[in-house]
Amino acid sequence: MRPLTAQEKKQIADVKKRANTAISKKRILLGAQIRACTAPVQMQRKKELLLQFDALSPVKGYPAVIKDKDRSMIIDYQLLRRVTRSLKHRCVDIRLDPGGLLTIQHEDPTNSRNRGELELYEIPPWQQCALTDLPVIEID
Repeated sequence: MRPLTAQEKKQIADVKKRANTAISKKRILLGAQIRACTAPVQMQRKKELLLQFDALSPVKGYPAVIKDKDRSMIIDYQLLRRVTRSLKHRCVDIRLDPGGLLTIQHEDPTNSRNRGELELYEIPPWQQCALTDLPVIEID
């Protein structure tokens, strides 16, 4: 897997900054709605708003669009690269599955019993909506 170029890192930083600003504004609005729910009848609504507030986390890492022949997904590229580099001297097969799942199967060529499978999931939908104009990285 190739490292990100300086231009791609700058592009990701700009996109991440815009997305985190949008997410923080949404969190501020949800916080105001939570504080407005003071009546005992509104406790269910307050619980729902608290769950939404907790789910809105800022974007971290280096998100990028990973694309193969058929599918694409948005994932933290540095995390994926770090995982695949830790599996050196192994036979590695990376596969994009439907539903935002990236499967990495690895096997030690010298010991057939030493093998495993890793699953990495796509970035959450509320972060994907805020992330636009990400670099596209082709995998073989």
